[in-house]
Amino acid sequence: MSKRDKIPCLTVGDNAFERGVAHGKTFAADVAANLETYLRRFEASGLARAEALEEALRWQTAMQSQNTDYAEEMLGIAKGAEQSSAAIALLNARYEIAFMIFGKDARKQEQALQQATGETDGCTTFGLLSDVTADGHTWLGQNWDWIAGVHQRTIVLRIKRSNKPSLVCMTEAGIVGGKMGVNECGIGLVENGLASHLDGCNPYQKPFHMRCREVLDADRYADALTPIVSTKRTCSGNFVIGGAQGEIIDFETSPNHITYINPVNGIVTHSNHFMGSGHGESQMEKVSPGTLFRASRMRRLLERGGKHIDVATMTAAMSDHFSEPHSLCRHPDPRQAEAKQTMTTGAVLIDLESRVMQVADGPPCEFPFIAYSVNEG
Repeated sequence: MSKRDKIPCLTVGDNAFERGVAHGKTFAADVAANLETYLRRFEASGLARAEALEEALRWQTAMQSQNTDYAEEMLGIAKGAEQSSAAIALLNARYEIAFMIFGKDARKQEQALQQATGETDGCTTFGLLSDVTADGHTWLGQNWDWIAGVHQRTIVLRIKRSNKPSLVCMTEAGIVGGKMGVNECGIGLVENGLASHLDGCNPYQKPFHMRCREVLDADRYADALTPIVSTKRTCSGNFVIGGAQGEIIDFETSPNHITYINPVNGIVTHSNHFMGSGHGESQMEKVSPGTLFRASRMRRLLERGGKHIDVATMTAAMSDHFSEPHSLCRHPDPRQAEAKQTMTTGAVLIDLESRVMQVADGPPCEFPFIAYSVNEG
């Protein structure tokens, strides 16, 4: 695939189904490619395509009862992309499917995780309060490390709405969206994958990507926390939620438990292992041991900016190659099978005061950050 100049941006409006149709139609080829990437990835771990799509239909039924607007947007994507509703449900529940299928108890989960992820999810996130930034703004950042096959199959989605806050977010083609983003109220989100041996104990709870969109649907900071804390979860995950005027909370979640992490000296960082207790046996470091240094290294690199951390300091930290290719700035490992190779598929810097998300369309050492504002388009 030839390298595109920058990540494409689509501006859509109030109606959920019409948003989905525009998304699916505009990016039909990328939706199809992402679907094939995940089906191949699941096959590589022993999950047949027909079984994956059957599981996706069960998730579609659950999502319809959990958030009708989200489900309508999925149906719109299916129509626009000329895909089945099961195919789009698979993309939107792909986080949970990878862990629901593989393993019901601790031993099986550990074995399955090694097959299912193969160092797949290696995101590193951070949040900066206004008292340590050069411009006095609140910032969030993330290197999103994921399957190399989805690189440049991602989009920026700008939603201009009258019935809920407008927002700008980054997502994968075919996924309703909100994985990382900011809304017009200055509420922003970045996140990390986590894994516990307890994952799967609460089947068909509200999926990860739906919770992300609901955070960005909120017009008050307190309401943005509700999608994370109000219900139990099928799988673990970490959510860093920030608010303009200087508030950030990191939520480590497992199926039945949450740890709340606040910034220390104005900075919070996270990678892919649990730092709090009560979550069961943490799994990700067993297959992706780089998580054990990435969060602390990100903090130290950011601290070089003292009380005046600027975009240059953030970008330099995100471009760090210590222990490459499994570094903060991640590149495909040629030792791994192609279907299992991972990389920094995108990176974001979010200025909550300005309501601007800067996006690098791949490893930030190679791709420049391009600004996308909630208010443009």
